[in-house]
Amino acid sequence: MGNINEIIELLRSKGLKVTPQRVAILQLLMNGGHFTMDQVLNELRKIEPNISISTVYNTLNTLVRLGILRSFEADGKTWYEMRKDPHINVICEDTGQIMDVDIDVSAIEREVSKLGIEIKDLNVIIRGNCRGTS
Repeated sequence: MGNINEIIELLRSKGLKVTPQRVAILQLLMNGGHFTMDQVLNELRKIEPNISISTVYNTLNTLVRLGILRSFEADGKTWYEMRKDPHINVICEDTGQIMDVDIDVSAIEREVSKLGIEIKDLNVIIRGNCRGTS
């Protein structure tokens, strides 16, 4: 689980109240990985059985809006992650596993800047088969 003091400081730095739901969500996501809203809800219900779907949904969206979490769409689902530095999300179509690959974005930034665009967010998803081909 993520360090509670880091979480409290992060929430306060964004002007948010420190609620048990926000702390629990950030503790889960600070460990790394990619989670759907349903996965976050199921994990939180292990420690707080009465937490509502709307509380988790609203909390995730607030944390994304404030730049604490990142979200991306894949396979008709919204995925949430704590990692915000530029990287590639690689999805194995055999297992559904999502893996991170670090990238150097300087070449991408150069090419995009030639178009007169400043990159605000870079989200790259690659799909493949991790069990090999048949």
